[in-house]
Amino acid sequence: KVVPFCVRCGTQLSSHEVAQGYKKVKDKSVYLKFKIRNPKAHNLEPNTFILAWTTTPWTLPGNVALAVGKDIEYAVVEQDGKHFILAKDLVEKVFQPTTYNLQPTTFKGADLVGLEYEPLFDIKELKSETSYKVYEADFVSTEDGTGVVHTAVMYGEDDYNLGTKLGLPKFHTVDEAGKFINVGEDFDGMVV
Repeated sequence: KVVPFCVRCGTQLSSHEVAQGYKKVKDKSVYLKFKIRNPKAHNLEPNTFILAWTTTPWTLPGNVALAVGKDIEYAVVEQDGKHFILAKDLVEKVFQPTTYNLQPTTFKGADLVGLEYEPLFDIKELKSETSYKVYEADFVSTEDGTGVVHTAVMYGEDDYNLGTKLGLPKFHTVDEAGKFINVGEDFDGMVV
């Protein structure tokens, strides 16, 4: 079961404990480009990326999938010779006006399911037949971000449930002290 965890104490937190100390804080979020493998096979331009957004950048080494909404309309945006796929409703929130060209091509999320992309990190335990592909998930929305959800199975309830359903690898890249592990010498030991 996925539960909140305190790296300071080294213990799980109950929902009651979390509610007692709940407060809104500003946190960093990031946009990431995931390069599509073999874009020509999918009638896409070379240098095509799926653009995702996350409020938990520390989970990125554990990324094994991208999730889209099957009925969400996705657009292709060209900027500086690169092509980015994201929810059409969010293009103007993500890109500055006059810095991009909206392409006429659009897709439903269901059309993107199965696309493969290059992993951000080379972690052999996360590689499998099901890893680094686009999947449909009912928790994806167009309220914020790009309409594409980065999925790290071990770090979030929706991620864990989707990963279990799809048979995605379950492997920790953060230990109980809140430090990276199994990621590589540039990251291992760093506090998330």
